[in-house]
Amino acid sequence: MAHYMNMNLIITSLVMILISHLPFSSTVNPDKPTKSIIDRICNQTVNFNECELIVTSQLHSPHANIATITEVMTKRALTFATETVSQIQDYLLPNATDTQDKAVFSACEIAYKAVVSRLQSAYTSMKNSDYVAMKAQQNQALGYIDVCVERTNFFRRTPMVAANYYVRLTAKIASIAGQILAPTRPCPLEQNIILYFC
Repeated sequence: MAHYMNMNLIITSLVMILISHLPFSSTVNPDKPTKSIIDRICNQTVNFNECELIVTSQLHSPHANIATITEVMTKRALTFATETVSQIQDYLLPNATDTQDKAVFSACEIAYKAVVSRLQSAYTSMKNSDYVAMKAQQNQALGYIDVCVERTNFFRRTPMVAANYYVRLTAKIASIAGQILAPTRPCPLEQNIILYFC
């Protein structure tokens, strides 16, 4: 009984922390071209309304091009992932009493450190206009988030379920925006055979 009360407290605290870091109250009303870009991105996510809310909460003006949206969402995903690592290290691991929870939090700590590293690289690549590297690093970050997702038992209420959802959503938004910014071009057949990618 005490274990479940402790876990519920941890869950509630983490969810409140996650929600508090999403500045939903300061969303902007995007102009028509910007709304069109946001719609194109959010139609490719698991939750259109949350995606739209997250993107508009990161914009500083009603007009934003795809490069701006890619940049702010990569930065938002990085911030979210960094905060998740801190919460795992400072709160979840020290307060976990169940061995299964500790194992999940430890695995997720390792995975999220890799997520942070990849998103830092993606953000740097974005600033340097190296969009091929940016997209590769965004995709690697999504892969590491999935490592944590796979370790999380969705039939048990652990704080990582909420963390994974929001970090993955923001990283996915950044990845979709990155693909729109710099679409992958098909390689000539001979390059495909030799290099497997462009």
